[in-house]
Amino acid sequence: MPELAEVETTRRDLSKIIAGKKINKVEVYLDKIVYNKKESFIKDTSGKDVMSVKRRGKWLLFELNDKYLIIHFRMEGRFYLLPLDAKKDKHDYVIFYFDDFSLHYNDPRLFGKMQVIDKDKIDEFFKEKKLGLEYTDPNLTPMYLKQQFKTHHTDIKKILLDQSYITGIGNIYADEILFESKINPMSYADKITKPKLQEIINNTKMVFEHALKYKGTYPNIDGKRGTFEAHLKVHGRQNKPCYECGTLIKKEKIGGRGTYYCPKCQRKKY
Repeated sequence: MPELAEVETTRRDLSKIIAGKKINKVEVYLDKIVYNKKESFIKDTSGKDVMSVKRRGKWLLFELNDKYLIIHFRMEGRFYLLPLDAKKDKHDYVIFYFDDFSLHYNDPRLFGKMQVIDKDKIDEFFKEKKLGLEYTDPNLTPMYLKQQFKTHHTDIKKILLDQSYITGIGNIYADEILFESKINPMSYADKITKPKLQEIINNTKMVFEHALKYKGTYPNIDGKRGTFEAHLKVHGRQNKPCYECGTLIKKEKIGGRGTYYCPKCQRKKY
C-alpha cells in the first residue's frame, strides 16, 4: 500500500512534470473509481490547468483552476507517465492526456478513489477525515502525543496506524519507526513515556526522510520501483537476524496486520 513516502515521492515527481500544464482530455474506464460520477468528473477536469500538486497524509491533490482533484491510492493504486499513444493496460481506469504525454491511473485491486471538490471545501473535507498532524508539523510534540494517547490502553502499533494522530504512517513505516525507537509494537500507548514519545517523533522524521531519499518501496511514475525496501531493518524480515543484535526477527498479527520486530531490541516494558 502506498504510504506517505510513496505518495510524497509521486507528488515530487509529478510536480516537476504536470504543474502549470493543461489537462486536455480525460478518459474514465471504471465509474466507481470516481464515485460513479464519470460525466461530472470529466467535465470538472478536462481543459483545466494543474496549478500545483500537493499532499495531505496519504492523499494526493491536483490543484486545478477552481477545484481540487483528490486521489487516494488505497491498496495498489499508482500513476504511470506514458507517451500519448501508449496502449491502455487492462488495469488503467483513468487516463489524463496532456500536450505531449499521458498520465495513467492503474489499480489492480480497484480500491483507489478520485473526486473533485471546490477549493473552499478542502478544509472541511480533511476535517471530516479527522487527520492528525503531518510528521513535519511543529505541533507534533511529546505533550501532544501524550494527550492523544492517554485513553488508549492498546498496542502502540495500532495507534500509529490510526491516521487521526500522525497522518501518513502505514504498516511498513510503523514497524520501522518502532524498531528505531526500540519500542515493542505491543506496548500500551498510554504507558509510553514522554522521552520515548520524543523518540517516536524523531524516528518518524528520520524514517520518512530516509525513505524519500530512496523513493519509497513502490513503483514510481516511470515504472521503476523505489529502493527503500533494501534498507528496511525489520519489516518483511521474519526469521532473519536483527542487524543490531543478531536475534531472529519475529512476526505477529496486530490489529490484523503483519507486524515485524526484534524481541531483544524491542522488549516489552509497558
